[in-house]
Amino acid sequence: MKNMEFNFDTPKDQLLEIIEEKHSQLEGILQECQFTTWLVFLRETAANPDPVQNLVIGGDVVWESAFIFHIDNKKFHKIAIIGDFDAEAERNKALWTEVIPYTEGISSILSETLNRFNPSQIAINYSDDDVVADGLSHGLFRKLSRYLPKMQERFVSAAPIIQRLRARKTKTEIDLVRAACELTEEINNEISEQLQPEMNEVEIQQLFHQRMNEHGVLEAWERDACPAVDAGPDKEMGHVGPTTKFQIQSGHTLHNDFGVKLKGYCSDIQRMWFFGSREEIPEELDYAFETVHGAITRAAEFIKPGVKGMEVDQIARDYVIKRGFEEYKHALGHQVGMKAHDGGVILGPLWERYGDTPKGIVEEGNIFTLELYVKTDNYGMVSLEEDIVITNNGCEFLIPRQEDWICIET
Repeated sequence: MKNMEFNFDTPKDQLLEIIEEKHSQLEGILQECQFTTWLVFLRETAANPDPVQNLVIGGDVVWESAFIFHIDNKKFHKIAIIGDFDAEAERNKALWTEVIPYTEGISSILSETLNRFNPSQIAINYSDDDVVADGLSHGLFRKLSRYLPKMQERFVSAAPIIQRLRARKTKTEIDLVRAACELTEEINNEISEQLQPEMNEVEIQQLFHQRMNEHGVLEAWERDACPAVDAGPDKEMGHVGPTTKFQIQSGHTLHNDFGVKLKGYCSDIQRMWFFGSREEIPEELDYAFETVHGAITRAAEFIKPGVKGMEVDQIARDYVIKRGFEEYKHALGHQVGMKAHDGGVILGPLWERYGDTPKGIVEEGNIFTLELYVKTDNYGMVSLEEDIVITNNGCEFLIPRQEDWICIET
């Protein structure tokens, strides 16, 4: 085996470094959102985690726990109200200005602490549209309302805070996502050397799983659909696993949608192969590839801090339609980080299923996919996906993009 060290979770020291970076962002984010107080309320997170906990806390809690971030004219307060048996672990992190332990119950200490600040609004973790900002369970919301009956009317959604905090990737986070992308491409290249005619999709996926095991990494989403493997002209791409029905054949294409989770951070990349020489590729397939590649190019040239997600999607969508294809039936891009779908602003159309997320503003440090497909008349679907990071005046591809078909001589 190539690597016996398993890289499933972010190492503790590196995770604390990321959390410190995030804490340094928080004071400014609270001011931008015009909030003074953010309350993260948790319990038994090993069973029911909040998506933000590894961004601002790190590790699990057992008893009901409250993490309060509050700014006033004099100070940025970071307070952990935590069960006795969790308190020492929080002190050892050296993240908090106060660690307040309790024994019998949290309600009175939580109320007293918030009354000390008397905030006009309290941001808590719920959202209609963004799953990674919707970490407060309904049961905990009911409890919080009982614990703070005089403050219940002050509750507001913390989604604007969480979206900015999660989306503005720190240098450490960008390096981790880039490393996951590099390993994804390395595995793609390794598999290219093993692909042979008559292999079916299940056999191909098993090759990927074997290489992931040897590299000591996890899949970036459900294992039975990571990678997605689509062989030949009759396979419809989508969120489905491989089957034994479709096989590699000369003159056909192979598509995958593949990502790994390396040290807690994900990649999400799509690649296309052709089985035959470059000269044997049909003109229809070349035209489709050029369309997908060109749409990604135009979106990458347009995207920069300050534009709306829906505007980026429209650039690519218009180009695909102009080239004579029907529009793709999904958003052009989503954010990538601790999850392959990392929430926040998306590069998508104003469809009901996306809510308000396409109206969000692209910011420096965001990591997005640029992905789309077109459907040919005779050779199936052609789809590519690249990962980009937003810079101060544009974007950068995290790894070299696919510029042409990967040809496998048969």
